[in-house]
Amino acid sequence: MNKLKQQLCALLCTTILIGTTGAAYAASDFTNAGDVRTNDMKLAVSARLTPNEGAASIERQYDHPDSPYYAHPDFYHMKSTASRIILSGYQTFQQTSEWSCGPAAALTVLQWYGRADGWDEQKLADLRHPLKSVTVPGFPNGYPGTTLLQMKNIFDGVGGFHYISSSDYQKEGRTLSASDVRQFLNEGHPILVCWIDWSGHWQAIIGYDDMGTTNEADVIIVADPYDTTDHNQDGYGIYSWQRFQSMFSMYNQFPESEGGSNQLFLVPIPDKK
Repeated sequence: MNKLKQQLCALLCTTILIGTTGAAYAASDFTNAGDVRTNDMKLAVSARLTPNEGAASIERQYDHPDSPYYAHPDFYHMKSTASRIILSGYQTFQQTSEWSCGPAAALTVLQWYGRADGWDEQKLADLRHPLKSVTVPGFPNGYPGTTLLQMKNIFDGVGGFHYISSSDYQKEGRTLSASDVRQFLNEGHPILVCWIDWSGHWQAIIGYDDMGTTNEADVIIVADPYDTTDHNQDGYGIYSWQRFQSMFSMYNQFPESEGGSNQLFLVPIPDKK
């Protein structure tokens, strides 16, 4: 009888945790502790930029399946709800160098649109114009990372895309809002963002959840090419929208000629055939 009571109590607690907040969440949204991790959500690494750098070089070495500090949502199979918009089935990729987050994030966008065939990090990186003449603090020999203008180079070079970017918003005196993010996601478009994470990092926003409330509890879900710190290297990450907004800058690392440094984003949209 005591065992039955314990089981009923556990079921009741789970129901309370999942179903009585502002938004409803299914138990299937989360992986069970101790489950064997698969890599179904990950793009295969066809060619490495470096043999022992980047997140790919420490593949799942920092995983803790039974971590008491992080929940492990199954973002790959997760569906949209009344409060949550997510690009279900979005595949991730772990960068194979310390500088290639831009090309790696762009590769996941190409995969989302079914246009990744024949492309890898290096080929996408080669589409960018050189930055040897551009001074970026900390890189006396030229910045190896990716500016907004270089991200445009990538999609111009691949071809078949147009895009909306922070450059367009700056001309209109706008910044990327929560409603903008939700609209892009509702239209099926991931949003590439560059911000001060890892001292400068490109990711793709693939989900947004307002938690069924009107306060500041909103959450964004990202495809993160350097996903090594949440005890599950599946290539996804979660951030508070409010905190992300407060750090959505490269803090003057990039010159205005490269698209500036503040609230950098790019939404690639395939041209209609």
